[in-house]
Amino acid sequence: MKYLLLIPDGMADWSIKKIRNKTPLEYADTPNMDFLAKEGACGIAKTVPEGFEPGSDVANMTILGIDPLKYYTGRGPIEALSRDLSANLMFRCNLVYIESDIMKDHSGRKINSEEAESLFNRLNDETDGRVKFYPGKSYRGLLAINEEFEDDSIEILKTKPPHDILGEPFSEYLPKNGELSKLLVQLIEKSKKILQEEKANMIWPWGGGKMPQFPSFKKEWGLDGTMISEVDLLQGIGKGIGFEIVEVDNVTGYVNTNYKGLAKATLQSLKNTDFVALHTEGIDEAGHEGKLDEKIEGIELYDEKIVGYLLDRVELDEIKIMLLPDHPTPITLRTHVAEPIPFLIYGKKKDDVKIFSEKACRKGLFKQIDGINLMRLFLK
Repeated sequence: MKYLLLIPDGMADWSIKKIRNKTPLEYADTPNMDFLAKEGACGIAKTVPEGFEPGSDVANMTILGIDPLKYYTGRGPIEALSRDLSANLMFRCNLVYIESDIMKDHSGRKINSEEAESLFNRLNDETDGRVKFYPGKSYRGLLAINEEFEDDSIEILKTKPPHDILGEPFSEYLPKNGELSKLLVQLIEKSKKILQEEKANMIWPWGGGKMPQFPSFKKEWGLDGTMISEVDLLQGIGKGIGFEIVEVDNVTGYVNTNYKGLAKATLQSLKNTDFVALHTEGIDEAGHEGKLDEKIEGIELYDEKIVGYLLDRVELDEIKIMLLPDHPTPITLRTHVAEPIPFLIYGKKKDDVKIFSEKACRKGLFKQIDGINLMRLFLK
C-alpha cells in the first residue's frame, strides 16, 4: 500500500458575503476533491495545540505526528534543517516592503530568489561575525546568530510574523524583551538604511530558536517517506524526520506555480517510497494578500492540476490518500487562525459526506479529532 498526503496550505476559510455566504472552498469548482470526499471519509481536526501561534510550522508538525509540545523550538531552525545549516540561534528572516512606517508587503513585493540573494549578500557585507544572512526561496531568508546571551533571551523574546501585521505600523511590533531583542532591532534599523531604495526595503526576523531534534518517521511508522514542497519550512520538517527531499524546478509558491512539475514529481516518488507528502503554498499566499478571486482560482487549479492529475494516474485500489489544509487563512483576516480544518481520508472507510468543505466535513465519520492523531488514523 502507498500513502499520499496532500496539504494545500491555508485553503480553509470563513464564509464570505460576496460569494453568497460560502467559503472559497465551497464556492470553487472542485470535482476531484469532492470525489475523494464522497468515496472516502471526512472529519475536522485541530492542528494547532492550545498555547501555540497558528503557524504552518506547528500545524504541519502536528499533521505529521510530531508533537509540538515536545519538539517545537521555532520556525527558523526548522527551515535551517532543510539546508543543513546550524547556529546557536536561527531565525526566519523575511525581506519585506514598508511604506511610511506601515508593513505593506510581507513578501518584499514578490521579490524573486535572485533579487533576494543579492540583497542578503549586501546585508552580509555590512555585518560582523555575530550574525549571517542566508537567502532562501523568494523573500524567505534565514538569520543565523552565533552569540551567547547571558539572560534567557530566546525564551522571553517576542516576535511577530510579518504577514500578521499587514497594514499596521511595524514599529509597534518590533522584537521585544531581553538583550537578543535589542540586537534584532538594530539589524532591522540597519537594513532600512542599506535597502531603502530597493524592491524589498527592510528585513523582518521572527520565529527564532535553537536547532530541534525530531523523531524518525520510519522508526515510528515503519515507512520510508518523501517530502515535496515549494518552501524550506516543509523541507526542513521532512528532513528532520528522515524523509527524502525532492526539489521541483520553476515553482513559485504562488497560484501560478509549476503544478505539472509538482504532480509528476509526486507520481515518481510514489514509485520509490511508501509515503509521499506534497505541500503547496499558493492558496495560502492568496489568503495573506486578501485576494478572494485569486484564492478561488488557486483552489480550482489545485483541484484540477494536482488532485485531478494524480487521480487519473494512480491505482486507486493500491493507495490511501489524506487531503487537508494545515490551517485556515481567512481572506477577511489575511492571516492564520487556529480553528479546526476539514480533512478527508480515501481508501479506508466511507461516510455520507458528498463534498469537501469546512461545513460538510463536520458531519463526517471521524467527527472532530486532535490533529496529533491524524497520522495514526491515516496509517493504522
